[in-house]
Amino acid sequence: MLKKLTRFYYPKTIEEACLHLGNSDHKTAILAGGTSETLRQDNTIEALVDISKVKELNYISKDSVYFRIGAGTPVQDIYKSKTLTGPTGDLLKAAAGKIGSTLLRNSITAGGNLAALFPWSDLPVVYMVLNAEVVCRKGKPKRTVPVQTIIDKKASQFLSAAEIIAEIAIPIYGKGTGTSFAKLVKTANDYSMITIATRVTVKAGRVEQARLAVNAITASPMRCLEAEKMLEGQKATPELIAETAKKVASSVSIRKDFRASREYRQEVLEVMFRRALEEALEKAGK
Repeated sequence: MLKKLTRFYYPKTIEEACLHLGNSDHKTAILAGGTSETLRQDNTIEALVDISKVKELNYISKDSVYFRIGAGTPVQDIYKSKTLTGPTGDLLKAAAGKIGSTLLRNSITAGGNLAALFPWSDLPVVYMVLNAEVVCRKGKPKRTVPVQTIIDKKASQFLSAAEIIAEIAIPIYGKGTGTSFAKLVKTANDYSMITIATRVTVKAGRVEQARLAVNAITASPMRCLEAEKMLEGQKATPELIAETAKKVASSVSIRKDFRASREYRQEVLEVMFRRALEEALEKAGK
């Protein structure tokens, strides 16, 4: 409960939003889609800055290197986007389309799903395997950092008081790259028990680069670094794929979840990763 909330701001620009956030006269927090407000534990907040009306935070564009997604873009827009194409676009849209209901997808934002960073957040693993970068703005000044930095340090601790996540820049991958996304849930609107994303780039019959990430079963999103190394430089035989999936399942630290036992989720995780790798490799070969 926000018992001390007395002010509510609706900035129209990034500069205006950052100005309100940097006001030291009262404790201020940012609000985007608002889907995680009920989980906010800080009862000392006096002001909220609603950035949902900042148009320069809501867009999906493409240049020669990146797809660029404004942090305030609803994930439903990602799911329905015609701009997002190829292996990168396929993965982004696959994940966005599996986030809750249509109502939730129209509220949850591209940046908010990363900034809030719950175990059940779907997009962080996608950003990780795609080697995304995050553009942070403090008014006009900006800095670009790897998405891994935001995940490792947590947005609430990494960003300064007057700084916001403004954009997610995702590299465009082409032929020879395959991706896949999968999640385990009891119902479409329930919190995820397992969320995984994979990307493999194949060249001359061998895996040139592999990126594997998992969330929900873990306390925070994590890359499966040892499993990635097992694949890179190798021919992806069925035996190697099975061995890699087994490595993932045995190496993660599984958090408690009343929805299913640790043993069940670990067994399912291995199967999911094996299938995800098969799918990504099949797409890479087309």
